[in-house]
Amino acid sequence: MLESLDVEEAKGIFKKDVYDPNFFENGLKTVNKDIEFVEKAIKKMEKWGNWGFKLFPKYEVKLTAYGPGGSYDFNHGNIIMKTKESGTFGRAPYHTIVHEIIHIGIEESIVKKFALTHVEKEGLVDAICVNCFGDLLIDYRVQDRGDKKVFHLVSKDNIMELPKMIKEYKEK
Repeated sequence: MLESLDVEEAKGIFKKDVYDPNFFENGLKTVNKDIEFVEKAIKKMEKWGNWGFKLFPKYEVKLTAYGPGGSYDFNHGNIIMKTKESGTFGRAPYHTIVHEIIHIGIEESIVKKFALTHVEKEGLVDAICVNCFGDLLIDYRVQDRGDKKVFHLVSKDNIMELPKMIKEYKEK
């Protein structure tokens, strides 16, 4: 026979049998170790506000035990990253954090404005990571799913013209 649980009973079971805050301890240590690289990257991004790049005064990194390696909440500046109990990640945590901050930064001014597809968006974010932050994101791994045509548009020398370049790219 199937029994239903009330909400409080379900929360108790979750906290006792499913959620273990200690699971995330090593991941938090790993993330905090390299935060200076993220701060240096954000410093470079500050001048991009001239063309509408969105920066939050603070980003909150949230760890999870499931889902993709990284995702973002555009409205609140949250970055969600999958970790293992050992504190390891699919890629260097600061690579993922910078990648997701760029996603947040270009969401309105580029992605929505020019109706980029998912693969165009991923190619663009990877291009910015590699071509504008190569000195900080050593050994950054480019995703297979990103559009390589968009990838080749961006360099650190032309990033200030990004909206214009994407507009021209979409009009072709």
